[in-house]
Formats: sequence, structure tokens, C-alpha cells
Amino acid sequence: MGRKMASRRASFTSEPDTPAPVLTCPTCDSILIYRQTVVGGVQPLERWEHLECHTCGPFEYRHRTRHLRPTASVR
Repeated sequence: MGRKMASRRASFTSEPDTPAPVLTCPTCDSILIYRQTVVGGVQPLERWEHLECHTCGPFEYRHRTRHLRPTASVR
């Protein structure tokens, strides 16, 4: 039988221990505005940032994959 993965409830903060990276919007090249950090998931814990562009809308950056993607909305 498989072993059950231990999960952890996600925690949200706007003041993380390690600052969010400064990223630019892939569409209009303006600097993205930091909104919040989310830490959670299974071991090892994952971290992602919610960012926003004034023109293009919200984005999510995942540290594990180093991928920035547009999102529908920010919590």
C-alpha cells in the first residue's frame, strides 16, 4: 500500500521572511506589484507569490518551477 503524503494548510502573508523577487510583466514589461505570499502543500513546502500588473492584471509566480503565469484573480 502507498504511503499517505503529509500536507500542510496553506499560510498567507504580505510580509514574508525572504522578500518576493522583483519581476516584470511578460506582456507590457512594467514592474509587477507584490500582493501576497502563500506557503503550503506537501513536503517539501512550496511557495508562490501573487503579483499584479496595473495594465494586464494578476499573476502568480511559483518558486519551485520559476514560472510566472497570469491568473483569474488575487485572493
